[in-house]
Amino acid sequence: MVVETQTDTGVEHSAEGVEVHQEQTPVVVAEESVEKLNASEHQQEQTEEVNESAVQELAPVIANEEPAQQATDAEVRTAASLVETEPVIKKSVEESTFTVSEDPVVLEKEVPSKPNTKEEEVPSEERVVVAQQEEPVVNDVHKEAPAPINKTADAMELPKFIYKAMEKVGIEQGFTPGQMKIEFDVGSNKGDGFVGEMFKAFLSEGDRREVYLCKVPPLNEARRQQFPAMKIFTREMLAYTQFLPIMFAYQEEKGVSREDGFFSVPKCYHAECNEEAEEAVIIMEDLRLDGYRMWDKMVPVNYEHARMTMEQLGRLHAVSMALRRDRPEEFESFKVPDPMKIMMPEGGPFEGMMRQMIVDAIETLEPHETTERTKMQKLLDNMRTELENCSKPDLAEPYTVLGHGDCWVNNFMFHYKNGAPDKIILLDWQITRYVTPVLDLVYFLFCCTDEEFRRRHYDEMMSVYYNALSTLLEKLGHNPQEVFPRTALMRQLRRFGRFGILMAVFLVPMLCTRNEDLPDMDKAAEKFRETQNVDINHFTAHANKSAYHKRMSAVIRDIVRYGYL
Repeated sequence: MVVETQTDTGVEHSAEGVEVHQEQTPVVVAEESVEKLNASEHQQEQTEEVNESAVQELAPVIANEEPAQQATDAEVRTAASLVETEPVIKKSVEESTFTVSEDPVVLEKEVPSKPNTKEEEVPSEERVVVAQQEEPVVNDVHKEAPAPINKTADAMELPKFIYKAMEKVGIEQGFTPGQMKIEFDVGSNKGDGFVGEMFKAFLSEGDRREVYLCKVPPLNEARRQQFPAMKIFTREMLAYTQFLPIMFAYQEEKGVSREDGFFSVPKCYHAECNEEAEEAVIIMEDLRLDGYRMWDKMVPVNYEHARMTMEQLGRLHAVSMALRRDRPEEFESFKVPDPMKIMMPEGGPFEGMMRQMIVDAIETLEPHETTERTKMQKLLDNMRTELENCSKPDLAEPYTVLGHGDCWVNNFMFHYKNGAPDKIILLDWQITRYVTPVLDLVYFLFCCTDEEFRRRHYDEMMSVYYNALSTLLEKLGHNPQEVFPRTALMRQLRRFGRFGILMAVFLVPMLCTRNEDLPDMDKAAEKFRETQNVDINHFTAHANKSAYHKRMSAVIRDIVRYGYL
């Protein structure tokens, strides 16, 4: 959720960045001083440069929007957001995991330095910004050198369970026990996700070298305890090892192809979580190696990216609805409770942050917008009840699904062809839950698009979603009008649509803040442990005030205009 990403919400945040994110979203800008690169990686980089050049010449017009300033990546989380650097640690599996030392493995944490000015950020290599122009061209990548790396004096311990997990993956992938070398690169930085950190892992033996992403709970104990990281990781582990595999197998048995169904998740090689030992790790593919990129979080999403996202959400929800009818006993395991109740205990830091952020949101309204102010004040007075009611499955039956739960841009990665997105991957399944499908829709549309886009395309986006859902339901052998009629979607939007503003008050400030200006999550958690008080200004002090005011007030007006509040 907003608590992390391959980003962790995160806020990776979410926030998610996986995380990278994977979460607010983990990301690391690598040094350009690497002298030796694997031959295949070097060849791929050359190919990317050629493709990007072609993109600039051939890309079609995607949307008639204003050009966007590129900003560096946020989370999480996220999978493709890590660039390769010379690994900081070089230990064989045999040495680092079992015999040699009982001493902790130590890495130097690397963080990108700030750009010289507030007006212009130096773009990182891993972020693709698809500029919205009337003239063709859009993948604006590798045009400028990445910001330099500054190594901090702080060192941190790399738990040995990460090495053991990577050894298991290595053996499964054909590496020789005791002969393979495991190397890591630090992946999380200041401002990354609440409940996750990312590492880039390298497995090598002889001339063979492969890259993976490792997502783990925060290594900082205060941060790990402040946000129930282990329970959240348990949920994501279930998603990768149980829920998603069941959904994939079900579609394949029904004869649904990967092009027509929902299969848009990263490949997961290993996932485990031991809550008692506080050890958890999820090992995934590095999507960046296949050309996937994240949208710039500070730029509202354009038409093509929004259309593709809504289409995939429709497919995701369709599988849940069909599976529930065909295999009700198997579907019972999907009925997992909302982890937000765990993350936001009464009187906890999240609740305090949410209340203050609603107050801040109200202040973005003009004095004459009295209707909006009154409704927002009522929302503030009943905030906890409203949030809980939105995620109660019994209020949404019989149209409840296993939703993604954390639908913001740092939890999506896009692949491009001729300048336009042709594939999407959904990251960070930590907040997946059994709820109304509406939560995913309004979370995305009210947090990640702007007022102009919603005025022009909101109804169309709902049609894109519903058509995708209907089409896949039919392929799975069900009548959409019986399973989830369009009128039921409209009713649920009116009942649960206010969830969009509840997420926006928390996420929009983060979307209007550059990653390097976000707070250090470890330090914030340490301070909370000492004072039991969350300084909300610590999270929003560096937000672009003009952008925040414009986007936040627009969300409130639209939520009221659509009758959701």
